[in-house]
Amino acid sequence: MPTEKRATVLGAGKVVAVEPTAVHVFFPRSGRRYAAKLRWPDARPLIRTNCVDRDPWLEGLSSFLLDPTERRYALATGWITHDQAMTEFLRDFPRGFADPAYLGTNGGAPRARAPHWRAAHAEWLESMGSGEGERLIAAGDVRKLVERAVRIEKHVILVRGTIEAGTLARAFEDPDAALPFFAALFELLASAPGRARFERLSVAANALEVEPALAWPIVTLFPFVADPGRHAFLSPRTACAAAKRLGGDLRFDAAPRWPTYAALRAFAARLLLRLGPAGARDYVDVEAFLHAMATPRSGGSRTGAASKRAARPAARIHKKR
Repeated sequence: MPTEKRATVLGAGKVVAVEPTAVHVFFPRSGRRYAAKLRWPDARPLIRTNCVDRDPWLEGLSSFLLDPTERRYALATGWITHDQAMTEFLRDFPRGFADPAYLGTNGGAPRARAPHWRAAHAEWLESMGSGEGERLIAAGDVRKLVERAVRIEKHVILVRGTIEAGTLARAFEDPDAALPFFAALFELLASAPGRARFERLSVAANALEVEPALAWPIVTLFPFVADPGRHAFLSPRTACAAAKRLGGDLRFDAAPRWPTYAALRAFAARLLLRLGPAGARDYVDVEAFLHAMATPRSGGSRTGAASKRAARPAARIHKKR
């Protein structure tokens, strides 16, 4: 059954729910978070399912809940349209993803995220690329694998809200747990992302016994810096808050699971398409945009407390006892 309908007056919409007496359709052009409640049989001649172009973003809006008071389906409180989201983003970066402040070329490094992610990617290519990582795994050289991971970390810690210095050295302290992690990582990178490979990496990460708050960053960090065109980074607080504002549902699970990661990648892919006209290239730009959207604005700037929370690293790492 098609997930998208078109009303002759209200434009493209998404059917959210069907009842015996009514159909609930969300029309993004309305600018409201509530779906319209159209009564049968009056609604029937208004709805068309033919000649409708697919809209991945509209199809991806999936976090509708029934308001018990209004008896209408709605996106989360605080939902904003894509145009409103871009307006917020462009206040900080008027030239979009080519803005000097975004690129960190005008002294705006504290706000810049993309240049640090791209430096981490360049470090990965130099230290782990061209078969070097696989060679170290085949040789069982855990010490060099960890050394090179720490070199990548030096760039990542400059991205606010990710990890702290020393996180990876502590995570990979046990070589018997570290080597299977790297082996699962390179297996994931060897082909298109798939459930079996991702779950093997998750199991290997769990054996590192890192703090639960760091489980997702540890699992998604290296695939992301290795290939930001295919893999997305998930910082739970940032990604979930941004997805809620943008109407996405990440099917979030605190432990790394494939359904959440697949939902994140699908959400990021849809967002990348919409951000393309502003110059977005890959999931590095999507990550930076999600970070910008994670905290609602108050007036023309972020609230102080929320901004400080967003700027803090995700968590410290320690071993389970």
